[in-house]
Amino acid sequence: MVNNFDIAIIGSSYAGMSCALALANISPDLKIAIIEKEDIFLHEKKADGRAYAISVQSLKFFKKIKIYDDLEKVGGKICDIKITDDKSPFVLDFIGSEVDSQNSEMGGQLGQVIENHFIFEVLKKRLKEQKNITIFCPNFYEEITFDNDSKSSELNFVQIKLNNAEIIKARLLLACDGRFSELRKHFNISFLQKNYHQTAIVFKISHQFDHQNIAHEKFLRSGPFAILPLKEMKQSSIVWIVKNEEAQAILSLDNENFLQQMHKKMQNCLGQCQLISEKFSYPLSLVESDKLYHSQALLIGDSGCAVHPIAGQGFNLAISGIEILCELLSKNMFCGHDFAGSQVIEEYNKKVKFNAKKMLIATDVLNSIFENDSLAVAVIRDLGLGLINSSKKLKKFFIKNAGGF
Repeated sequence: MVNNFDIAIIGSSYAGMSCALALANISPDLKIAIIEKEDIFLHEKKADGRAYAISVQSLKFFKKIKIYDDLEKVGGKICDIKITDDKSPFVLDFIGSEVDSQNSEMGGQLGQVIENHFIFEVLKKRLKEQKNITIFCPNFYEEITFDNDSKSSELNFVQIKLNNAEIIKARLLLACDGRFSELRKHFNISFLQKNYHQTAIVFKISHQFDHQNIAHEKFLRSGPFAILPLKEMKQSSIVWIVKNEEAQAILSLDNENFLQQMHKKMQNCLGQCQLISEKFSYPLSLVESDKLYHSQALLIGDSGCAVHPIAGQGFNLAISGIEILCELLSKNMFCGHDFAGSQVIEEYNKKVKFNAKKMLIATDVLNSIFENDSLAVAVIRDLGLGLINSSKKLKKFFIKNAGGF
């Protein structure tokens, strides 16, 4: 059986589901297929310790795809970000209303911290409500071929054979299968991978004092330590980045000693704390694809570029790429042009790669600078923090380009 669609998406990642909903908004006549090998509707997604720092721009995107209202109920607002460098006296303070007064509609916030599993469930709920999205789940592709339609040599199609012998035919294929993308390998798209030799330890805590919607990013010699405000004023999400060789020792500590080490990193900013979740750990790496397309297939989100989580911008970067894609498709469809033509594909590749490169360099350089133990580098860092903090223009530039907010 052949199923005809305009766009086929492989992978129900956060980027995959978000992309499907955004594309579905372009036109009710646009037919979209999602192919997912796991039965994502069988069970609710469990908490895995991770939370996304969602920028204001991404929150506006959430409004467009109609998931904002549900997520606002569980999101912790970020109204202030304090960045410190170990024992330096300087504090780089990004206050939402100061950095971007134009975002008064969002209440002067810089973004929200939302636990991943909440986002996943809300995206699933919206997918089932969208009439022009068909979900093939659990299904996986066995064969992908690119060919020309027999009636027109100008239109290229992609044909996907599924494990149940069904065939999906579409004008465009979107690879949304994450930083370890099998599709990227399948299409022989070369990529750079950098192992940071770091591990992110993530978990939730309760604390003595209200977090006041302040996010803390503490750059320590042992690695960055982030405190992200959750919905409950006395709860936060922690991202503790350490060298690989230290990770296992930290994770094996008993509760009392683990909390003791954590309190040292927190420098008493929230008073006494307790663990309220499991501890999870993830190895950190960078992935950059040489190009973001192969014939009628495009790489979306982490499958094309995955950055260091030092500024928490991975999902925001994926959303910016999705918005570029939607704008290109919408413009070409409105003008009666081929939305899957080579010009659209090349323009997507150029614009998204440029955006991704900026974020990739910013996060990679930030990690390298703050990881450096040199006294000279430390002095320069301190001067930089002081200089940026004294200028509203520099603050705005920094938060937009390095922070993505």
